Amino acid sequence: MKQYTVDVIGKSFCKKGEDICGDSFKVFRAPDSTVIVLSDGLGSGVKANVLSTLTVEIVGGLATGNLSTHEMVETLIATLPVCKWRGIAYSTFSILRIYDKGQATLVEYDSPVSLRLRGGERVSPALGSELEVLDKTIRESHFRLRPGDVFLQMSDGIIHAGVGTSLRMGWREEGVQSYLSHVAHLAEGQPGRLAEIVLRQAGELWESSPGDDGTVVATRYRKARNAVVITGPAGDSRDMPRMLSDFVSAPGIKVISGGTTSHLVAEKLGKDVDIDFAYIDSGLPPTAKIEGIDLVTEGMLTLNRVVDYMKHGVPDCEENAATKMQELLHSCDGITFMVGTARNAAHQNANFPPEMLLRRSVVETLAALLRDDGKTVEVNYY
Repeated sequence: MKQYTVDVIGKSFCKKGEDICGDSFKVFRAPDSTVIVLSDGLGSGVKANVLSTLTVEIVGGLATGNLSTHEMVETLIATLPVCKWRGIAYSTFSILRIYDKGQATLVEYDSPVSLRLRGGERVSPALGSELEVLDKTIRESHFRLRPGDVFLQMSDGIIHAGVGTSLRMGWREEGVQSYLSHVAHLAEGQPGRLAEIVLRQAGELWESSPGDDGTVVATRYRKARNAVVITGPAGDSRDMPRMLSDFVSAPGIKVISGGTTSHLVAEKLGKDVDIDFAYIDSGLPPTAKIEGIDLVTEGMLTLNRVVDYMKHGVPDCEENAATKMQELLHSCDGITFMVGTARNAAHQNANFPPEMLLRRSVVETLAALLRDDGKTVEVNYY
């Protein structure tokens, strides 16, 4: 299961008079890393947006392969069109690649210097070395991130903020770094707040009439939050002790789904199962409490309702065991399902609703929905 992950938040404003931002950014998940790309298209408006989007999508296509970062950059530079009048590329780019263990590579072409925050307050520029790639000068940095580090990529509209209005030379990279050194603590390590703080200040320096598109992308590297969900007894009773031991010893948030399963786990732990009356009139069986377990619910009805919520959304003001489980799973980065394959006589009843998915099917459906939501999911059968 995942040990570390990244949170990425990007915020933008448009040049005055434009409805579409000429900057683009996107996050791509490769098997061993996360790639964050920011591109600034030449000019502004629709044309700039098309050019920057093209750049981002090319990187995304390359990131899904086995290319190194350097190979990705070579391919990108060879592919990008060049303005024949100015002799410059139609878009710039900043590519940050963070590997799961914290190693990171940053490659920037004609982009502002990115900033790294450590300890919530200490701000330093990512000063790399310059090298030539297909007659283009790029800046490349290699470093290791620690959990809690936040990285900021910016487009020209941020560092040029204030040109011709409040600042003769614009905000510049040094100005952004100095400003962050004083106010970064206000973000409390939250990448979204950090991006908003920088973007708002840039907007004020432009006096609410930006002369260029501006984008800030904040990336936080942190320890992953994992959960393990056990549901149903093992198909062979001889495998039950191993299943219970695997569940009890697994790290992370612990969830039990199923009445029989909850009593088996409670017996293993030497604890009691107590009904929680918080959701007693919710339309679903209530949750329960077992000391040392984060959430205990009924099985099939609750799991099927979670699938329904993930497909169609949660009705306003609805709170029950399924909403609680969905919220918990949504807050995690990695989820392991431990699924027992024992038959449940109640599910063989002719009156059992046909739309109700059986345990194996509902878990597979739920796992697919969670993967679509960007989660890492494992399903183990017993």
